[in-house]
Amino acid sequence: MLPGLVAWSVTLAVMLVPAAPAAARSGYRPEPWQTWTQEGWTAPAGRYCAFPLQVSVVSQDVRTRVSARYGDGTVRLEEFAGPLTVDFTDTATGRSVRRDAGGSGVLEHRPDGSWLRYTIIGPAGFGFRPGDRYPLGYYLLDGLHVIALDAAGVRSMRVALGDQENVCDAIAAR
Repeated sequence: MLPGLVAWSVTLAVMLVPAAPAAARSGYRPEPWQTWTQEGWTAPAGRYCAFPLQVSVVSQDVRTRVSARYGDGTVRLEEFAGPLTVDFTDTATGRSVRRDAGGSGVLEHRPDGSWLRYTIIGPAGFGFRPGDRYPLGYYLLDGLHVIALDAAGVRSMRVALGDQENVCDAIAAR
């Protein structure tokens, strides 16, 4: 990545991070990092890919921490970071690809606990479903990406600086 683009990306990331709550301005410190386990999962055909997509964890050392809470104690900002390697498999054919998905991200929750925005410094995976405002697929996002979710859960890509590999296409091409 070019140095100017890196500086611009960092500036943009800082601008996109939500304003710190009053507690943060008065000396709030993020909570300690904790181990987080990414579980494998399978999505039916049509959710992300034209085929059933299985995600299997090969190796991981992911951690998470809460970096801000709302006044009532519910989580507002949650950070994720650490190595993660996964296999993406078309369960109908057995074809698969292995990818590094061990980037970092900040998940911003609404007061009701639903997702508001996910800021990724990839690589990291994220899926777009029918009805979302981005092409259907499960993507490996590398670089700076911001995904917004409206109150109904519809996902849209707000910032896409870097690569977006649709692993559905990568598997189908094997």
